[in-house]
Amino acid sequence: MNVVLLHGFGENPDIWDTFIPLLPDEYTFITLDYSKIAFCQSIDQYAQWVHTEIEQRNITRFVLIGHSMGGYISLAYAEKHAEYLAGLGLFHSTSFADSVDKQKTRDKTASFIKRKGSAAFIEGFLPNMYNEDFKRKNSVYIRQQLDDNKKLPEEALIQATMAMKVRPDRNKVLSSLDVPVLFVVGKQDNFIPYEDALKQIDLLKKPYVLISDHIAHAGMLEAPHSCAGLTKDFLEVCFD
Repeated sequence: MNVVLLHGFGENPDIWDTFIPLLPDEYTFITLDYSKIAFCQSIDQYAQWVHTEIEQRNITRFVLIGHSMGGYISLAYAEKHAEYLAGLGLFHSTSFADSVDKQKTRDKTASFIKRKGSAAFIEGFLPNMYNEDFKRKNSVYIRQQLDDNKKLPEEALIQATMAMKVRPDRNKVLSSLDVPVLFVVGKQDNFIPYEDALKQIDLLKKPYVLISDHIAHAGMLEAPHSCAGLTKDFLEVCFD
């Protein structure tokens, strides 16, 4: 029983390191790393890269869980390869395309990375994932995360930014899924509008939803036990 986890933009797979041990060990957890890839120009191409990784492992049925940009990739994967999926999980992600304002922000992000580099971008970007309480209590962890992620290649970050900018709306994909869908929402999320999250929940046929007042953009770290409890229930149904 395989569970594939995709990290988000500006991250690497270690975002899942402390979360996986909270889940039942009867599952095989696979964390894929696309953080250094610079050859994908669209979210669909990232999804195809995921499919290649899946086929190389001879996996024919699995649960796919994505955080943020990893969720965008997961939805693109579901659009093309739904027959492989026993379930889909979205941590702080969205099936909506970027708004015009958000697309302009993506352009500014790409320009900043070109001018200032990965380290300067990650220093300002990554702490915004967390609520203030988490930042106060986990400064050492966040500093280590910053040090690690500042090493990400500039071109990989720029390509990912532009791929997110042009991704299509995938609400129809979300509404068409007949498998269980895990959906984690934080009311303090600086990146995913809460109103958009609520609209998406209404689309789900088999929802497993956590909405928290106290988490921002990283529930697997900010509220690990709550997220793990729901994920456990979700996985049980997926592989029932």
